[in-house]
Amino acid sequence: MPIWILNDRSQSSNPPPQPGFYPAGGLNVASYDLRAELDRKLFDDPLPFYRDQALKTGGPVLELGCGTGRICAEIAKNGIEVEGLDLSEAMLAIARDKHPALTLHHADMCNFDLGRQFALIIIPFRGLQEIVTAQGQRAALERAFAHLMPGGWLVFDLIDPDLRYCLPEGDPEIVPLPLFPMPENVGSAANKLRITAMERTNNPLTQQFSEHWRFEEITPGGQVLHREDTWHHLRWVHRAEMALMLELCEFVSISQYSGFNFEPPKYATNQVWMAQRPSR
Repeated sequence: MPIWILNDRSQSSNPPPQPGFYPAGGLNVASYDLRAELDRKLFDDPLPFYRDQALKTGGPVLELGCGTGRICAEIAKNGIEVEGLDLSEAMLAIARDKHPALTLHHADMCNFDLGRQFALIIIPFRGLQEIVTAQGQRAALERAFAHLMPGGWLVFDLIDPDLRYCLPEGDPEIVPLPLFPMPENVGSAANKLRITAMERTNNPLTQQFSEHWRFEEITPGGQVLHREDTWHHLRWVHRAEMALMLELCEFVSISQYSGFNFEPPKYATNQVWMAQRPSR
């Protein structure tokens, strides 16, 4: 479940193998909710949109790529039955600690079977783009279809790619984020967390890109006490491609928008999709 996709383009070579973008014990996972809150302030806030979709269907709801459980918790707060699923055990550990009443599953959204069906399945925060192959993305859609009740809805959002920043040369630009307070129980409260979007590599053939992120604990005097580097691997999806994927997975009543207020489709913004499993 990623939330920042900046124009951090790259000309560097392929990044080294990494143990996933959300490893246990790292500054990335510990600071995720801080970044998510900043993201909500700077960009369209998806939380009310997904909460309203849950209220409209009445549940039960399944969130794929639930991360730290923020959207699940908001839905549950409104009296709707909800469950969450995520591949990152480190993110789920935070969700279990913050929201112990939630039902959470450690599983891959491309290959899971919960033995039940839902009225609504959501994949917020561009979670489907965490799957870096077209085959994997289609498998996730098929698993979602299988877990929907007849007439149930799948709702998710993606970034609509700006092709200027998807070229083979990538982007070497470095983008610093505002300084964050150190996450609770990590480092010293007197220090700050500095997060920097480093270079970005692109593979137009596979529609994959990798963002290099740096996380640093710094003292009030600017000394770096601890540094972590990690790479975020994502796959961009064109609107026509996603529409075809949904049709091949037998979804109907497919609608697409460019924002969480049902704005009409617009290039290089957001993709917000709603698709229904047939009633029969």
